[in-house]
Amino acid sequence: MYNTRPAGLGYSLELPTFDVETYSEAGYFWDVMRGRWRGVTPTSPGLAAVGAPAYAAHASTRLRSLAYDLRDGSGPQLWVPALDGTRGRQPNPLLEHVAAGRPLEAHNALFEFYIWNLCARRLYGWPELRLEQLYCSMAKCRAWALPGALGKAGPALGLDIVKDKTGEQILGKVSKPRSPSKSNPFCSLEPDRDPAVFEQLYQYNIQDIRAEAALSAAVPDLTEYERAVWQLDARINTRGVYIDRESLAACADIIAQANEVYNAELRELTGGAVQAATERDKLLVWLNGNGCRMVTVDADAVASAMADPTVPPAARRALEIRDTLASASVRKLGAIERQLSPDGRLRDLFSYCGADRTGRWAGRGPQPQNIPGGGPALIRCSCGYTFAPSCPSCPSCGVVDGEPISWGYEAAEQALAVIGGRRLEQVEAVYGNAVAAVSGCLRGLFCAAPGCELVCSDFSAIEAVVLAQLAGEAWRLEVFKTHGKIYERTAADITGISFDEILAHREQTGEHHKARKLGKLAELASGYQGWLGAWRAFGADEFLDDPDIKAAILAWRAASPAIVHFWGGQYQGDRYEPYGLEGAAICAVRDPGRSYAYRDISYCCYEGVLYCRLPSGRYLNYHAPEVTETVDRYRQRPCYRLSYMGYNTDPRRGAPGWTRLESYGGKLAENAIQGTSRDLLADAMLRAEAAGYPVVLHVHDEIVTEVPEGWGSVSEFEQLLQTMPSWAQGWPVKAAGGWRGRRYRKD
Repeated sequence: MYNTRPAGLGYSLELPTFDVETYSEAGYFWDVMRGRWRGVTPTSPGLAAVGAPAYAAHASTRLRSLAYDLRDGSGPQLWVPALDGTRGRQPNPLLEHVAAGRPLEAHNALFEFYIWNLCARRLYGWPELRLEQLYCSMAKCRAWALPGALGKAGPALGLDIVKDKTGEQILGKVSKPRSPSKSNPFCSLEPDRDPAVFEQLYQYNIQDIRAEAALSAAVPDLTEYERAVWQLDARINTRGVYIDRESLAACADIIAQANEVYNAELRELTGGAVQAATERDKLLVWLNGNGCRMVTVDADAVASAMADPTVPPAARRALEIRDTLASASVRKLGAIERQLSPDGRLRDLFSYCGADRTGRWAGRGPQPQNIPGGGPALIRCSCGYTFAPSCPSCPSCGVVDGEPISWGYEAAEQALAVIGGRRLEQVEAVYGNAVAAVSGCLRGLFCAAPGCELVCSDFSAIEAVVLAQLAGEAWRLEVFKTHGKIYERTAADITGISFDEILAHREQTGEHHKARKLGKLAELASGYQGWLGAWRAFGADEFLDDPDIKAAILAWRAASPAIVHFWGGQYQGDRYEPYGLEGAAICAVRDPGRSYAYRDISYCCYEGVLYCRLPSGRYLNYHAPEVTETVDRYRQRPCYRLSYMGYNTDPRRGAPGWTRLESYGGKLAENAIQGTSRDLLADAMLRAEAAGYPVVLHVHDEIVTEVPEGWGSVSEFEQLLQTMPSWAQGWPVKAAGGWRGRRYRKD
């Protein structure tokens, strides 16, 4: 029915497309004192502050225009609502198309989905738009390693038809409230008052669907399997996760009290020079004038200054207040409150293929993928009550004893009960630092809806397992097939301490052997060719100097020769002979059209894109690859440098944006391993859904589902995770440590 054209290694289906432009006061409030509209957040108000579901459901949200092209020969069409707010003339061809269940594509399709179902159906009586009929050109772009934004993806491909940048300025004027003035007393622009502005908006709307169509035609469609993954992502996003609103409100109340009390102390401490801990520039000036020389008050600088014994007491206290109130984690409370739907669920938390070119998900909004794992240090009394070591006695029974414990599920449950009293002094009396206590409870705010439970588990050391499997590191595979204690085994290989001795220490003392920490660090930092900088990033410099780190790295590599060969390189001995992943990728770029493989990973360069085929059959994509002649800086011999065009989000690798990035064996391995691990996670989520375990959260190697109370079991759920797809049969992938309960936790 619809035309197709070749795109990449596949094709692109020419689908009907649509795009909406809206107005809303969501994310803004009317400041009565100043007589103007203000954003609920200072830097990203509006849609960015409240998220698409809450934005679409807001009472003020309405459509400004809708452009569509049904690919029936009639070309792009424009619909605008009646000026008086009534239903008026309707876009009947489009409504009939949707009611019949026919396909419809949009760029960032979930936004259009929310607007259609939460706004347009309410205002204009439109039929339901179902997820099953929806296609997303943004998803296609991200899966093909392009920028997601329409205004960035088209130019990256050098397309002639792209988004109208000047029209974005017009959209900014008509999509949000404006503060009235003497010359214009109205709080919004409207078509009858500002016809010229709206004519520009309509042309912009039409240009958007043209640009979306041109972009979609140039980008290969998702495979049938990946479309199922995207649809799963859409279901997870629209399903959302339930939030404990009572505890959320109590946590927010405690933080508000802490801000009031500590900022009042800061004002008194600084003689009024600094009114709040958020006034960074004023605080910096005051600190430098009071015996504490600093150039910034970011988290690292504050921590370093607080550790300096020469800092005067007043400056130290000011730093402590800044450190307490500037906690990034508790700012999630505001994001959760703003983006919460009326039914108590938090939606739209994940971005399909949003993290990087590996296909992994990125977090959105309150970012559930980086919620703090713990709170302040605790001791447990013999009565079972937990409290801060600074307490003179147990707040529950008064006994002066207890043992140190780690922050966990039970501690968070008790802390939420204390926080529920909404008395800052009580929270501080039990936990010392009230902000840290709230931070430790954030994970527990995500919970099961009434009558339901969460069932959760994760893959054990998934990236290490996949790396060992794809590299063919036999002894590591044996570890994962048996006891799975890779940190202890690695520690033994690096330190020379026997594996049995390391295990015996835990049995005898109840504590991990100190060498295990080195083993864990080595596994995290070394798997992708990490050198000194990678080890330092994981904290090795806290207990090792550079010569010891270097020796440990070399010992790790000596114990893992198959992984080192898997990374690959260009010389074997003194002879130029490309090998491993780096060799295969370089050969593929130098010899377009021919495939080069190492074990289960292969590379092929076709029409200006380097494709990396994973064991699942999915491709990673590197645009405009190049190999340039250079000289090995260590051995001073000729070699090739591999680079490609990609969207940089890492400031350590240069300015953000579409730019040329370099790669090498370890980085290629990281992409392949993380991409394969992502495919295992996606496959497990599809199995879980099919078996009746609806997914509400997922974080790299962890899946959280919501089921009726008493339904299913952790063991059944873990068996679903461990059931490998056909391409990974026999891999020693295990799921362990599962749990079920009301609140989300990290055991």
